[in-house]
Amino acid sequence: MTFKRILELDGNLEKYKEEYEKSITKSQIEEIEKMLECRDPKKGFATYLCLQCGEDKKVPFTCKSRICSSCGKKYADKWAEELSGRLWNVGHRHITFTIAEELWSILEENEEWRKELFKAANATLREVMEHKAGVVLTLHPYGKDMKVNYHIHALVTEGGIDKNGQWRSQPFIPYKKLRKVWQYEILTRLGAVMPKEYKYIKLINDLFMRYKDGFYVNAEPKVKDGKGVGKYIGRYLRHPAIADSRILSYDGEYVTFSYKDRSGSGKAIVRVKKVPVLEFIHGVVRHIPPKQFKMVRYYGLYAPRKKEKVKQLMQQIGSMLGRAVRKLTWRERRMQTFGQDPLTCPKCGERDMVLYSLTVPDGNGLKTIGGRSWLFARGDWLELPEEGMRTTNFGSHTFNEPQTSPIQLSFDFTVAA
Repeated sequence: MTFKRILELDGNLEKYKEEYEKSITKSQIEEIEKMLECRDPKKGFATYLCLQCGEDKKVPFTCKSRICSSCGKKYADKWAEELSGRLWNVGHRHITFTIAEELWSILEENEEWRKELFKAANATLREVMEHKAGVVLTLHPYGKDMKVNYHIHALVTEGGIDKNGQWRSQPFIPYKKLRKVWQYEILTRLGAVMPKEYKYIKLINDLFMRYKDGFYVNAEPKVKDGKGVGKYIGRYLRHPAIADSRILSYDGEYVTFSYKDRSGSGKAIVRVKKVPVLEFIHGVVRHIPPKQFKMVRYYGLYAPRKKEKVKQLMQQIGSMLGRAVRKLTWRERRMQTFGQDPLTCPKCGERDMVLYSLTVPDGNGLKTIGGRSWLFARGDWLELPEEGMRTTNFGSHTFNEPQTSPIQLSFDFTVAA
């Protein structure tokens, strides 16, 4: 069972829109609708052609929606690769900054206040780190059980650059101080943006008094190389609140799913939860972030505006990874994930099928661009067929030919399996 299928069955999507009309945004509905059209040939597809036997393969476009489990994983994997290629070749720490449960619902209702989590985490690390470090912060709004649970995942270099431009390692991070500083920074900043009302003032004061040791901060073991760090932190980015593999059943009224609970002893315990179907749907949809809200932000040595300056400095120091992690192509990602080459001909086994045409939305219908002219423009064919020919023959296979002229291929697109 998949989340997409649950939405399609029993009129669940329309029931959900009606039941939760006041709790969901227009952009969240748009993400749902995009996801429902994922891999639908009626929304466009790419056609690949085997030049040996003439076999063709139609590959529907994917949706790239934030709520799609398949596209979300692809995005996270791609981001992890890009992150790995920009990290310095030094030790990193993965730190999780948590907040009191009383603040979760407040942040869900006030999306602008969520920015304070980033500001507070960055200010905390500036206070605790002895020198200017590289910092990547990712906001995570939910837990494994899909309940609201705002927290920040931080990836921090284990050291930084001092005032003289030299790299200084910092293998020890004072976590007791980290907890107290984090509590002070987040509560002070939230208090500053909250209305000056008694309930908010009392809440902030109570949280200072109740958590005398500060808010909980979890520090994972050091990850040494950039590629390992990228994979490690990549799973915390943009993926939906639940993977389809965790959905165990749907009986028309309830959805049963599993999750890993690490509370208590710290060991992962697999638990099973059964909830009404509309509650389950909302548990996924409510965590789609606002359209323009950045869930990942870079600070310190990893700040985009300092990229070239820091790059030159780190090259001089000799601690640069050197972009050793090459970005994978769509074909390579498919092979890595599914163990199959998407460009291998299913008929004759030829390993390099070529892009023949794109069928894309056009008004209320579809139009096809490309065809023989693209093969000619790329050099796959040495000459164009005679003017006026409307079919292309390879062995016993015949194609209807879109009537186009040669054009330059200068676009990027994502296709499904």
